[in-house]
Amino acid sequence: MPTIKSYPDVTTDWTGLMEAGPRNPDLLPSIETELRDLGTTLSEVQGLKARQEELKAQRQEVTQQLNAAVARGKEIASRIRSVARGKIGPKSERLVHFKVPPVRRRPRRPGGVEEKKTDGETGTGQGTSASPSAKPVA
Repeated sequence: MPTIKSYPDVTTDWTGLMEAGPRNPDLLPSIETELRDLGTTLSEVQGLKARQEELKAQRQEVTQQLNAAVARGKEIASRIRSVARGKIGPKSERLVHFKVPPVRRRPRRPGGVEEKKTDGETGTGQGTSASPSAKPVA
């Protein structure tokens, strides 16, 4: 016989055993104590299962409250950082204490402004020449 593992199957099995006892009057005196103990245990298990469901609902409610509190905290932290940026200035390095990156100058690109091509020429685009005299005469 397979092992019963789920809660509903266990309680159904135990309820069936408790109902089977009175149907067999010749066995009832032998199993009366065990049936009473099983009834007590069944009541305990049902009470604990109800408590578990209640705690599950409370956990979900507390999780919702926690998420709301975290959202409020993020909003307040954002306001604090905004006030710090406004009072100290957007370029101050003291903003790092509030985990706000200060506005910094971008580093210059090495090599200058003009793009250098791989063949050594500089130019404005492909296929165009820098001087008008380089065009063929028609």
